[in-house]
Amino acid sequence: MTNILNTLIKNNLTISFVESMTGGLLSYELVRLYNASKVYKEGFVLYSNEAKSKYLNIDLNYIENNGVVSREVAGLMAQNLKEITGADITVSITGYSSGHEPNKAFIGVMIHNLLYVEDIEFYPEDKREQNIKLTVKKAIKMLKEILKNHVAI
Repeated sequence: MTNILNTLIKNNLTISFVESMTGGLLSYELVRLYNASKVYKEGFVLYSNEAKSKYLNIDLNYIENNGVVSREVAGLMAQNLKEITGADITVSITGYSSGHEPNKAFIGVMIHNLLYVEDIEFYPEDKREQNIKLTVKKAIKMLKEILKNHVAI
């Protein structure tokens, strides 16, 4: 995450997060670093469908029709977060860390009006905390790759 922070500072870019299943762990990974305040605009932990609807302006019917854990909802979360916060880069995470089908997560990243969404599937025997940490690691890796392709590192 240090490389991401330094890249954002160097390129004068801001970032915002909206997390569901990771409960703020991605935000923590950034704010624990010195100078995070130079790039981090804001973050939300929106766990319920109602919260996603209220704060991100996502219609509850859209969530119900597509599933809260879906490529579509993760993408719309990242898009709407960009509109709401004005951040240069937004990251969204939605998923089921254990006990549900599908046992997976989706990560959305929006940069320069381009949207990237990737999924991560968990093994049924994996523990909840392990899946949350794995999702945050994948989000960080995804951010590094996207930054490498879109900004000067």
